[in-house]
Amino acid sequence: MCDISFALALIIKLFGAGFRYFLTLDDYIQYGCYPLYENLHKVYFEIGTAANRPLSAFLDPWLWGAFFSNMAFALLLMGIIFFLSAKLFDNVLKETGINITPFFYAVYIFLPLNFEGTYWISASSRVVVGLFFASLCTYLLIKYIKSGKKYILVPYVICCLASFGFYESITAFSGLLQGFVILKFAIEEKRYKRLWLLVVPLFSALAVLAYYKFAGGIYAENRVSEFNLDNFGDRLKSLITQFGYIFTAGLYRTTFVGFIDGIKTIYGQGAWGILIALLILAVSFLCSFFGKREKISSPKAWVCVLSGILLTTLPLLPHILVPDVWLTYRAVVVSVFGLCVMLAPLLAIIFKNERIRCAAIFVVMTVFLTGCINELYTYKAVNELDLKILNEITDKLDDEALSKKKDVLLVFEKEVYTPQTSFYKDHVKSVFYTDWSSTGAVRAKAKNLNIKSVTPVYSLDGVDTEGKQIIYIDQFFNVTEGNYER
Repeated sequence: MCDISFALALIIKLFGAGFRYFLTLDDYIQYGCYPLYENLHKVYFEIGTAANRPLSAFLDPWLWGAFFSNMAFALLLMGIIFFLSAKLFDNVLKETGINITPFFYAVYIFLPLNFEGTYWISASSRVVVGLFFASLCTYLLIKYIKSGKKYILVPYVICCLASFGFYESITAFSGLLQGFVILKFAIEEKRYKRLWLLVVPLFSALAVLAYYKFAGGIYAENRVSEFNLDNFGDRLKSLITQFGYIFTAGLYRTTFVGFIDGIKTIYGQGAWGILIALLILAVSFLCSFFGKREKISSPKAWVCVLSGILLTTLPLLPHILVPDVWLTYRAVVVSVFGLCVMLAPLLAIIFKNERIRCAAIFVVMTVFLTGCINELYTYKAVNELDLKILNEITDKLDDEALSKKKDVLLVFEKEVYTPQTSFYKDHVKSVFYTDWSSTGAVRAKAKNLNIKSVTPVYSLDGVDTEGKQIIYIDQFFNVTEGNYER
């Protein structure tokens, strides 16, 4: 019943604004534009998506793009995959002596800071699916170690390779987690012959690196070809600074300010808001009622703290190997597992009492779910504003713009934005903040790949307008000021 309670809560997190998914930014390109090509070979090898994160690149037009007419079904499938990864990771934790089930579920699934990486399909198709394979391969690894059944090795190796093909941080995380598990069982049981299993993640890492080098040379530039160690110290400092901001200001705004804004958002939804509020309280009660029965325990504190710190920080190191360090909310989803491991000894002490545990789970779930609803309605607001503008643009496109004969300039009075609780980098931005996302969104909306570049500008001063269609976007701003960042 504990699993069922958290699964119901996940449904509220994902569909608290109805059975809909709210497209934004890259979604239009990856799932709206790419499937329009008659031959996906062009997408994979001429556009060159196969050169980066190969498995996610192959799945974008083939699997997720098939849902473009109703991406809510893709979101539902993503939610199932996400919950399964939580269940598998929970099993991995228990097998290694860490029993923090209700709090692990609450933080891993519902931490509002993670909403971007677990909702936005352009990100979750890499983060969530990658974490699923990381959880599955580690689960299979433990099953093999404990049973010795050789038939488990084949799916384990396959899942290990798969976990390395979605997102660089998850590649590092998956390898680290498997390494910790192998070392733990080998040392504790004094069966050092099992150390040969370290070859599997090492081989997988080398195979992926070799693929990246090959693909970068044949198809297109990729992240591997950009890797270098120039100004390593400055990059590391930048990574630490961004990590610190995300887990202080970002965590505070998405969680605590997000809770306050979430209450306001729910209140503003009328009867639907009342229903959502009651559902949040009901599932939070169920999670606390059944979660309090779960045993809270952990192995030696120093083991948890050390391994937790490494699992939290080391997977982020690939971000310093590219010229511009760009750490986002979606990038730190992978760190949450490590944070849970690091905090396990503290949780075991604080929440030893069943009543305290019950109350804590209820409060955490209520705050987190409300913060997630706030994030969800931010995506909804951004999506609806974008669609209004997209409808205006597609109605005004002339025949020459539709037939690849001229570029398009969109003239805005000011930047397109929707107020949000935590305005950080590209977190829930309008598609009209840059030319590549504007072009992708207009092509997807018009279902026309012949549309050339669509560039948003705020003034025509100094802009070359010759041979371009100019579309003036006049009315779309309806900004409500509140407890929001800008």
